[in-house]
Amino acid sequence: MKKNIFLILLVVLSMFVSNCASSSVGIATSNKPIPNTPYETIKTVDKTFSWYTFDIILFGIPLTEPPVADLYEKVMEEESGDALVNIRYWNDKSIFGPIIRYRFNIKGDLVKFTNSQTPTKSKR
Repeated sequence: MKKNIFLILLVVLSMFVSNCASSSVGIATSNKPIPNTPYETIKTVDKTFSWYTFDIILFGIPLTEPPVADLYEKVMEEESGDALVNIRYWNDKSIFGPIIRYRFNIKGDLVKFTNSQTPTKSKR
């Protein structure tokens, strides 16, 4: 009986110890080039996006669609801004057995250009 309780506690403890998390952080000045363009700061935006995957060693299947592809555009559409400046971001990954949770957070100042034109990338 004592041996069974010890084995159960060992399995439960190993489940907590085997879970791991990793993360990274970064900063950026803006998501669009805005040299010499006057702008007005609307507000500070702080959004977190998360998605899950089911991973078995080398194969991973997303359970929800990762929102990373058009992340900045989604934030600007929701808040009706033209660009993000002073961007700070972090992402992390938490592993719970075969289920992995990814989170991506963006924090920055949402701005609107004072003139009606949005700066575009110059073609060289």
